[in-house]
Amino acid sequence: MTNEKSNLQGALLPTDEQTIVNNQSSNSLDTRRKANGRIAKAVITIFAIVCYIGFYCFKSGTPLLASGPSVSVSRATECPDVEKIIPSDQFASPEQFFTDDYKNFSIHAWAGAIKYPTVGYDDLKDIGEDDRWLPFGDLQQFLKETFPLTFSKLEVEHVNTYGLLLTLHGKDTSLKPVLLMAHQDVVPVPDGTLADWTYPPFSGHFDGEFVWGRGSSDDKNSLIGILEGIEALLKQGYAPDRGVILSFGFDEEVSGWRGAKNIASHLENKLGKDSIYMIIDEGGGGVQNVHGGWFGLLGTGEKGYLDVRVAITTSGGHSSIPPDHTSIGIISRFITELEDNPYEPDITRANPFYYNLQCFAEKAPEIDAQFKADIQNIEKCPAAKKRVIDIVEQDFLTKYVIRTSQAADVINGGIKINALPEQVSVDLNHRIAIESSVDFVKENIVSKITALAKRFEFNVKAFGENILDNANSKGLFEVTSLSELSPAPVTPISNNPTWDLLGGTVRQVFEDVNGGIVDSPIAITPSIMTANTDTRHYWNLTKNIYRFTPIANPFDYNIHTVDEHTSVDGHLKAVAFYYNFLRNVDTFN
Repeated sequence: MTNEKSNLQGALLPTDEQTIVNNQSSNSLDTRRKANGRIAKAVITIFAIVCYIGFYCFKSGTPLLASGPSVSVSRATECPDVEKIIPSDQFASPEQFFTDDYKNFSIHAWAGAIKYPTVGYDDLKDIGEDDRWLPFGDLQQFLKETFPLTFSKLEVEHVNTYGLLLTLHGKDTSLKPVLLMAHQDVVPVPDGTLADWTYPPFSGHFDGEFVWGRGSSDDKNSLIGILEGIEALLKQGYAPDRGVILSFGFDEEVSGWRGAKNIASHLENKLGKDSIYMIIDEGGGGVQNVHGGWFGLLGTGEKGYLDVRVAITTSGGHSSIPPDHTSIGIISRFITELEDNPYEPDITRANPFYYNLQCFAEKAPEIDAQFKADIQNIEKCPAAKKRVIDIVEQDFLTKYVIRTSQAADVINGGIKINALPEQVSVDLNHRIAIESSVDFVKENIVSKITALAKRFEFNVKAFGENILDNANSKGLFEVTSLSELSPAPVTPISNNPTWDLLGGTVRQVFEDVNGGIVDSPIAITPSIMTANTDTRHYWNLTKNIYRFTPIANPFDYNIHTVDEHTSVDGHLKAVAFYYNFLRNVDTFN
């Protein structure tokens, strides 16, 4: 013990102080006290420096205390390579889709589908009670005529009238089938925007490069691409060992309660839980160039969802003798309180975006050196993490992948200028971060309302419970849930063959088919959806759920807005993707 203590002191103290401590001839109390005081100061100083370094991590690089080998191993595992899959030569090359003859057929099928106004309105009545459902029947008749082999060789089931479920049974019934999804419905086109469209929104106009119209991207590009891919295989005698299921909902844009929910329930009743090998639906980030590198962004998770209505009830009255704070004023204060106190951002391993960033840091050649260092030190250094968050939040496309969003979207109250409204309400939409929960968001809302209610002497009833109940109250806050959904389970990617199958197909199609679109290998990375897809209803069927629209730079095509369009070459790449994916399913080991 004595030798160890001497060695420690020797490491911390200057040479002259070490001599003082070790000098056996000087044993005075004052000398020992001075030496011990110097030791304490040295230890405190070093501890302070280490803490400073650990917190700020020197903006220019790796933390001082991180060892080289351990960091290297960790970084290597954050963004593993996915091998490109070259399909077997059993079937024709996807280059067939880029001939003039095939392009003409593809445009006919794709643009033809766009001409049917299969609009998902929020206020649609039940099927049979609303004529606005009728275009879905017309679209399906068009699909049957355009893809005759698909509708004759696959088992066709209609779920809740317009839900389309097509099954190609596999030769090996011990293998779980794959499931490809798309939706038939599109978002409405507001009448006030019609004059702003370059071509009419349901014309399916082809200008020589792009097809224009509502649904040209979301989601009739995938709907028709899937059908084109399997039709081309069936023409060549396609009879896979593993079964293939096509599921086409009809109300995804209004949450899929009539379509996807019923289709998923039907599949679960028919096949059982965990009966699907993997699912591919729309979403993700497609294939994009980020900081000079190409990335295939496969959606492996979705944020949660909570719609809440906050209503205030008061006695009303004549506006000539108003209270100091009207119900509209009070609910406005509540909205302001929410917006002034947004949810905190965070980046953790629970969020697929963490690995997305790690891939950017490792494989984007033009990424800023400081940003790269901060990403790679995000778990070791709070200051680095804060700098990464600050950069991520500068882009509205990424800001809300790392925090819960909240938006006051609908407000109602008042019917006359000289009458105080008895009831006022606001509808709030939340997209819940992966690390959070529906209950946490509810608690946050209730805490803010309770504070306001105490100030204005209101009662509070929230989510069926009486929070404040005073007989002498001046009004009532009532909070109800309109719709809620927990964050989706995250698809595992480590040692998961479905990840390799999908990623390897993406690489081959976008690197090689028709000359490819990239000049370097595509890195495959997980990503997260801020919105929700029809897959929300399929969680019981498989843990392997992917959201991926097979197109490059999908945000360039005006999804959900005026002049939605997609390039024909982009659409044909989607056809090639589904075609090659189905080829690979049977041969990939």
